[in-house]
Amino acid sequence: MAEVRLEAVTKMYGRKTAVDSVSFDCKEGEFFSITGPAGAGKTTILKILAGIEEVTSGTIYFDNRPVNELPPQERDVAMAFETYNLYPHFSVYENIAFPLRAPKTEQSLSVQEERQQVEEIADFLGITPLLKRRPTELSGGEKQRVCLARVMVRKPRVFLLDEPIAHLDARLKFSTQTALKRLSSRLGTTIIYVTHDYREALGLSDRVAVLRKGVIEQIGRPEDVYHTPSTDFVARFIGDPPMNLIDGEIITRDKKTFFAAGDDFTIQIQKGLIASAEKAARREGDKRTVRLGIRCSHITVSRDRISDNSFQLPVYAIVRSPQGPLCTFELKDSFLQANIEEGVRYDMSEKVWLDFDQDHLLFFEKTIEISKK
Repeated sequence: MAEVRLEAVTKMYGRKTAVDSVSFDCKEGEFFSITGPAGAGKTTILKILAGIEEVTSGTIYFDNRPVNELPPQERDVAMAFETYNLYPHFSVYENIAFPLRAPKTEQSLSVQEERQQVEEIADFLGITPLLKRRPTELSGGEKQRVCLARVMVRKPRVFLLDEPIAHLDARLKFSTQTALKRLSSRLGTTIIYVTHDYREALGLSDRVAVLRKGVIEQIGRPEDVYHTPSTDFVARFIGDPPMNLIDGEIITRDKKTFFAAGDDFTIQIQKGLIASAEKAARREGDKRTVRLGIRCSHITVSRDRISDNSFQLPVYAIVRSPQGPLCTFELKDSFLQANIEEGVRYDMSEKVWLDFDQDHLLFFEKTIEISKK
């Protein structure tokens, strides 16, 4: 096991910055995920850690030892890519056993010891019946699990996993996620896991880093990243449906503070949230503009008025989601979605009352463009 630390690591390809002054630490034995959209720099970070790519600036530490100058074979890491990279002329067994046969300073394994380790990991991933086959005889999902087995059969200081289950179907993806979590718990090995799927990151990790354009937007426990995103990008990226983001302005009148979204609605901001709203606001002319964020599950919809802060909007559409039915409302420049109870029926254009749970209300600086109508 190893503690991994990056300090102000930057990677440039010519004039293009792929990773921009990234700093984080992955504790010994931690399952640490890096998530973000395509092109965010996730795979580049793994290649830098593995020694496949050199850093432009900054320092990488394994257990407080700088490793920038160490070649890949001396870093004692195992890396699995999204691509399969299997040897076509080897059997599945030989592909998995290959890392165990590589020259190293420790004592070599006997044939029996090698077979025991290969069969143990094959059984762990449910690929024992495939051991005698060649890669050309395997499905994409089977190849993916063989790649994982080849990485997991060793006992490296750090596992670097790049989208390792991207090509698996839902059933195999779930079982392989479970196997990875068991592996992490059983061996206590440090795992740095890259995925574009925020669900995987939240479900597997001790902590998650959200990356955007080579910059870390937030690092935290899965529950913190989901419930208290630090930026509007994280709020939009984490969650399905994504968090509602509504642009408006802060208004003060009669010693009270309000959030106003044009003519659509105005709500009073509770005292405990005023400082957060003021901090996120910026001046645009004579207005203090801010972006409000709230998840669909924290909005109450009813035909009856709910509180003094309730406001009315006409129903635009009702759609289904994995979390249940969603009621969509049309705003001036975007849409607002809220969960509604199963079995409740609203007519199109029917005016209903909405109420925001201010215990889950967030305010952000505007850093991204939100989809307009």
